[in-house]
Amino acid sequence: MESCSNNEPIQEICWFCKKGRHSECMKQIPISMKSEGPDDCSFDNKMIPCKCTH
Repeated sequence: MESCSNNEPIQEICWFCKKGRHSECMKQIPISMKSEGPDDCSFDNKMIPCKCTH
């Protein structure tokens, strides 16, 4: 059975900035946060700002 834990580190720079495509910066990055849902696999998306200094 697969685990629903999200052990990936939070990325604070969007995919476009990582690839050098700063003109396409997302400005806000969705991240998954564990919620108080009915089961262990309930997640909410939270938005954080892209922290690239382009």
